[in-house]
Amino acid sequence: MSLLFVYGTLMPGQIRWPLLEPWTVPVPHVRAQVNGHLFDTGFGWPAALFDTETPNTVPGLAIGLRLSTETECLPLLYEVEGVAARLFDRMAITTTGGDRCWAYEWLDPTRDFLEIDSWVRP
Repeated sequence: MSLLFVYGTLMPGQIRWPLLEPWTVPVPHVRAQVNGHLFDTGFGWPAALFDTETPNTVPGLAIGLRLSTETECLPLLYEVEGVAARLFDRMAITTTGGDRCWAYEWLDPTRDFLEIDSWVRP
């Protein structure tokens, strides 16, 4: 897969975009949605739970990754997303438009988080 679904701090204009941008293809990014729930963690970044059974959607972007560097950027994404700390895990998802993407899903309970419609931060 050469698409990454981003819904928070890895989106263009957000704080972690400069970390991802060098690995992306220079084409317009595709607005996308994935069935699930989006939460404000209160830590300065959102968390998503993907669920094909819910009508709720998580808005974001399907970002194209350069095929020659996709595996090279995975260690960076694992660090940024806290995979080793068991905060998020990478999974294959399908957008509501039918695109297959990698995405990072929150692993812990969300009971203390506020559910939100989208992540927009300066």
